[in-house]
Amino acid sequence: MKITRKFLAASSAVLLLALAGCWGDDNNETPVPPTPTPPVTAVPDSAGVSVAAFISYILSLSGSDESSEPLTIKDTFAVPPEEGAEPTPLT
Repeated sequence: MKITRKFLAASSAVLLLALAGCWGDDNNETPVPPTPTPPVTAVPDSAGVSVAAFISYILSLSGSDESSEPLTIKDTFAVPPEEGAEPTPLT
């Protein structure tokens, strides 16, 4: 009978200690909302460094985004030709 009472007392103490950690909030800071990134409206100049950079930029775009506006290409944007390079597949 004494073992049962000791077991009951020990399990009650463990239960109370476990539940004691469930209440109280030490984190009183207000979470900072993430700053939204501005939408991309033009092809960046870094994509015009080489053909490989332009293809890398195209592949990084999301193909499932059909709600945004088309990207604009500046009049001064030009990709230098690479005469000896093989064509890079886009798929």
